[in-house]
Amino acid sequence: MSGAIEGIEGVRAIVWDFDGVLNRAGRPDKAGIFPWQAKVAEELGIDAAAMAQAVFGRDKAALFTGKDDVLDRIAHWAEGAGVDLDPGDVLEIWFEADHDPDPELDRVLDLLAEAGVVQVILTNNEARRARWIAQDAGWAERVDALFASGETGVMKPAAEAFAAVETALDMAPHEILLIDDTPRNVEAAEKRGWLGWDYQAGGAMALVQALMPLLLKAER
Repeated sequence: MSGAIEGIEGVRAIVWDFDGVLNRAGRPDKAGIFPWQAKVAEELGIDAAAMAQAVFGRDKAALFTGKDDVLDRIAHWAEGAGVDLDPGDVLEIWFEADHDPDPELDRVLDLLAEAGVVQVILTNNEARRARWIAQDAGWAERVDALFASGETGVMKPAAEAFAAVETALDMAPHEILLIDDTPRNVEAAEKRGWLGWDYQAGGAMALVQALMPLLLKAER
């Protein structure tokens, strides 16, 4: 996406999506296998695709809103498949293999921080990975707050997810910009009065150009 963002001068906070934006989430191969699944299969010698289907292929909302624990789902699959497995080993490999921050957006984060813009992450992620992202991967030190559906109990694009951010930041909708790679999330935010940017992979330069009025304003 390219172009200007109408109203950007009035933005006080930027809300980042994580996977697909700040984090270059891996894409599946022709067989539908994600890189982290291949890594789990390689290191643990299990059918990671079957495991992933059992864990994520049903009622994903329950997992991503904290009703179900991902460790319990992995353990249940392992028991049914007759696999001797420590579910924690799966999470460790998965989280590390699926963490690939975009260096170009990393620099954008720094520019916005220098400009005094509030930055938070709003992500649809289950609770254990959300805590790993915040603590182990260090994102809690890079942004002002991290809102994850696994901890808040609500997923984008539900209005409640955006309302919770507004309340936490004590800001009006028009003062907030969402940068997300899922169009329906951007549309939902814009319906609340937020500004939105539908991020495309590799689109850091276009984003910087769109944010330039905000950065220049901060320098004055």
